[in-house]
Parts: sequence; structure tokens; C-alpha cells
Amino acid sequence: MKFAGTKITQESILKAREWFADNYDACIEEAASGAVFVNDLPSYIIWREKQKAEVLAGKHDHTFTFMQKAHYIQTGESVALLP
Repeated sequence: MKFAGTKITQESILKAREWFADNYDACIEEAASGAVFVNDLPSYIIWREKQKAEVLAGKHDHTFTFMQKAHYIQTGESVALLP
């Protein structure tokens, strides 16, 4: 995978997947604790767990957001969506 002129390494890809998975866990934790209100907690948890499984399986590696995070992890540079 190449993004913003940089070849993204497998290590960066795996770290980005873990970052997103950890973020989904944090979202579940916030909702379960009541810190953030959601209308249907059980459905919300199922949705976030599905997203976590998908991101860990690499199903979202092609998205701009994912590539942006992997690039940042690898280079420390943030690439803007718009120039």
C-alpha cells in the first residue's frame, strides 16, 4: 500500500488496525459506563464489535481514514483530506 508518496509497511498497517480496534473498545466502554449515551446499548455493542472484527481482518485498509492513520503511525506526519 502506498499513501502520500510513502510505502506503508506491514508493521504500520498492523499498528493502525490495533489502534482502530482499541478505539472501538474505548467507545464500547464509554457507552457501557454511561459516560456517553446511546439509544440501544446492546445493538451499539454488537455494531462496534463487528467493526472491530472487520478492521482486524483488514477489511478497511483501503479507506482514506485507515491509510491516513497508518501513514501517521509510520511517519509522524498528518496528511490533510483536502489540500
